[in-house]
Formats: sequence, C-alpha cells, structure tokens
Amino acid sequence: MLCVSALHFGCDQRMEQSIIQVVTPSESSIEKARAAMERVNERRTEVYQTAEKTGDYSTVFTASENIFKEELGFRKGFWVDLVEIYHQENLENAMLLEGFENLQDTFAEKLTEGTLGMFYFEYISSFDEIIIEYLRLSFDFPEKSEKELLALFRESVNNRKISVVFP
Repeated sequence: MLCVSALHFGCDQRMEQSIIQVVTPSESSIEKARAAMERVNERRTEVYQTAEKTGDYSTVFTASENIFKEELGFRKGFWVDLVEIYHQENLENAMLLEGFENLQDTFAEKLTEGTLGMFYFEYISSFDEIIIEYLRLSFDFPEKSEKELLALFRESVNNRKISVVFP
C-alpha cells in the first residue's frame, strides 16, 4: 500500500538521486589494513627525516612505539608479540629462522656501533606484513577481543598467509 502511494503521488526531489551516487563501495579489510600501514610508514619517514637532519637517531625507538599506538591503537610492544607468534609458529622453517638470526645479529652489531637508530625502520618494516594481517583480521572481526584476534592471527600464520622478507 505504501509503495503504491509513493508511486501515485511521486517522489520527493531528494529521493530522485541515483543510488549509485549515494552508495559508495567500502574498502576491503585488506585495503584498510594496507592504508593503515601506509600511514605508519609515512610517519616513520617523517621521524627518520627529522632524525637525519638533527643527527639524533635515538628518538626513532620511542617514536616507533608512539606511531603504532597513535595510528593502530597498539599497546606498547604489541608488534613484538605478533612477531614472536610468527617466529614460534615457524620454528620448523630453517630459512626463516636463519633470517631471524641474521636480523638479530645485525641488530646487535648496529647497537654496538651506535647506528641501530639509522636502520631501525628499515629493519622493522620487514614485519609490516605481519602487522597488516593482524589489522586485516581486526577489520574482518571488529567484535573479537585481542585474545580471539591473536588466535585467528596464529591460524593465519599456520596457514602460511603471511611471509616475511628480511633486508
């Protein structure tokens, strides 16, 4: 009955706008995750450029945590937890373990030289795909708790949905 009335008396001018113009396709969860990581990388670049200008790379470490907190809502050290899960779930992968070991050796060497800050973002960006997968899951399942998301993340790791390439 309501439909017939609307057809009979016409539509309000505002209602004549095309549905296509009103409804825009939403980003997929992976697109949202990649966009969030891009914002992180933009901020990393800004921090690095400032450190390069001043010659003080010590700020890079705390800035990194702040970027993750401000852009992604991560608690302090959360990205390290994700990397550790990835590492633990890949203990049988000799090539990956060698990559982790080489990265740790490089970290130790750069720390001893006092140059780790200069290379820090380059090294931790190796783990961006891990963070993107966690973000994708959080966009797919916004109602899930951190604990539930970490369980889903572990499944993703076991299903080989993530690969890390070390510098």
